[in-house]
Amino acid sequence: MTNPSPPTPSAPSRNDHPLPPLPENPNLRDLFEALLRRPAELAGHQASGGTRALKSFTLLAIISMLVFGFVLGTFAYGTQLWAAPLKVGLGLVFAGIICFPSLYIFSSLAGCQASATRLAATLAGMLALAGLLLLGCAPAIWIFAQGTGSFGFMGTLSIGAWLIALVFAFRFIRTVLEEHGTTQKSPMRIWCVIFLLVTLQLTTSLRPILGHSDKLLTDEKKFFLAHWSETFAESLPTDSDAPTAQTESSSDADSSTVENPFLKP
Repeated sequence: MTNPSPPTPSAPSRNDHPLPPLPENPNLRDLFEALLRRPAELAGHQASGGTRALKSFTLLAIISMLVFGFVLGTFAYGTQLWAAPLKVGLGLVFAGIICFPSLYIFSSLAGCQASATRLAATLAGMLALAGLLLLGCAPAIWIFAQGTGSFGFMGTLSIGAWLIALVFAFRFIRTVLEEHGTTQKSPMRIWCVIFLLVTLQLTTSLRPILGHSDKLLTDEKKFFLAHWSETFAESLPTDSDAPTAQTESSSDADSSTVENPFLKP
């Protein structure tokens, strides 16, 4: 008879150290950590759809966008240090407000049974998650903001970070709606496209966000793709441009004051 081989030790399970359950009434810190570590569990939590969660998510979203806007403002400095955070923060709130009615309609078409308050908190949670992800990208974007003057590169980098953040944010809102009876995916896909186009258009409607301007906002109507194509190859003026312009103006002034020899007596 052969002796039975000793049992092989099993590999440690990933759930050996499970995270503690979310508290019944999570505070701002609990919501912050849950958005990043376990958004799926947060999506099914009862407290994440109340007015308290709505206020907390909105606060997280605004703070994150203000910091991210400040980082974008360091690209040009000057008035952009306060104008860019203001535009990015208020622009995010404005996008959420104007897209909420369509969210309610398309989620209802998808079979969602969530209340209006729950949907508002879900939208705020989506924006908060996107803002936190942008906040994580902010140090890398700041490095490039100090190292380049290209509008095309900085615009591509910023929009790329926003698109990546929206991928995870849309996943969060999809998970929440599935917890509340959503059976169809097409209506919510349409809404995601609507929200994406609104935010991209706001980058042009609220311009300038990266560059300088005499006006805080412009009244010129322009599609965002047309604006991007026009400014992609432009760069911030360097410090060496100012002395050149000053030299040219001074030389023009000197030439205008040269005495005409034919007018001498």
